[in-house]
Amino acid sequence: MKGIMYILFLLCLSICFSTVISANDRWQSGLDTTMTPKSIHSIMSLDDVLALVATHNPSLRSLGYKREAANNRLLQAGLRPNPEFSTEFEEVGWDAPGLSESEITISLSQEFEFFGQRNARKQIALTDIKTTEFENRLAAFDLYLDTKSRFNKVLYFQRKSELVDSSVNTAEHIFKSIENRMKQGVALQSELLLSELELQRFILDREETLQELHSAQLELMALWHGKTEHIQVTASDEPNFESVITKLPNLLLQIDSTRNVLLSNYEMERTDAEKYLASVETKPGITFSGGYKRIEANNSNSLLFGISLPLPLFNKNEGKTAALDATIRALEYDKERTRLETKAYINSAITRLNQLVSKHKTIDNLLLPTAKNAYESLKKTYNVGRIPYTSLLEAERSLNQLRFDHNDVLFAIY
Repeated sequence: MKGIMYILFLLCLSICFSTVISANDRWQSGLDTTMTPKSIHSIMSLDDVLALVATHNPSLRSLGYKREAANNRLLQAGLRPNPEFSTEFEEVGWDAPGLSESEITISLSQEFEFFGQRNARKQIALTDIKTTEFENRLAAFDLYLDTKSRFNKVLYFQRKSELVDSSVNTAEHIFKSIENRMKQGVALQSELLLSELELQRFILDREETLQELHSAQLELMALWHGKTEHIQVTASDEPNFESVITKLPNLLLQIDSTRNVLLSNYEMERTDAEKYLASVETKPGITFSGGYKRIEANNSNSLLFGISLPLPLFNKNEGKTAALDATIRALEYDKERTRLETKAYINSAITRLNQLVSKHKTIDNLLLPTAKNAYESLKKTYNVGRIPYTSLLEAERSLNQLRFDHNDVLFAIY
């Protein structure tokens, strides 16, 4: 047991003091592109939907080409300069018979980068690869979140539709009950009119909810080019929100793992690489050449060897280096600002989620049971003619509103 606790302690330390690379690993989406495509069912779980998106959404396929483009830029950065072939013809005059007095020179030259220019370019390309990889991971993660959001939206309107159907059934039952009571002379015409108005209101709500549900279904199916007109989703029971709440403070320990902070790190790394390239570019490359010279006048041949070296009398990247230094300092302040804003955002989100979970708990455990008991009690009292329908109507509306509020709070929490 002590050994397990020790391992857990080390794991917590590794999370708190993890590097950027391990922080990147946290941005893994729930989309598995290696899964075999699944067929579309009439009722689908979140896992079914995620599998469809992973295999059919075109944006995931584009990520592979972005990765390929970044790798090819690394290939380009590592290429050496091509050799240069040149030829010269001298002493070719108008009065000379042919080329008898000419001098022909053929040479081949090659520039060599001795001061790390090629490695500096490759370092920038490597940074771009890491940035592209992380941006791809973020794009997949965002698609994963978008899928869950659209799934929960369909689930929300399904539940809302069920609640509206239940309200319509209840309103119809009450309307028929009052109609019968009127025939018996124990109900008023005004009660029948109120119950009819309530029934019509719920019928209109049902039509509007069905339209919203259909729109949400289309939005979800658009993620995999679904052709089915209607689709239903199913979810497991509500999770234990209280256990989730206890883990929220740990988010504040992971500020350096948020996307904006990590993207700032990559931007600083690339700027550092650009600064290094600017510094090595001030050091000249050396060009070696060799060739052959033919002099027709005396029928002689000779070999030529040469070397050329630009004179670095002036720092051609002085302004660029200073600008990059200023950019790096600005990025450091921007990163600190991002960390502060992220901390404030997380604290605000934790507070908001705590409020929602507390409201959900109050509705679930206190308000809904109380409203149900009150409605059932007033319904019995109304049936024996001891209270007017307006009292029952108020209790019915309160119960329905709480049911809709419960669904709204669940959607907000998800």
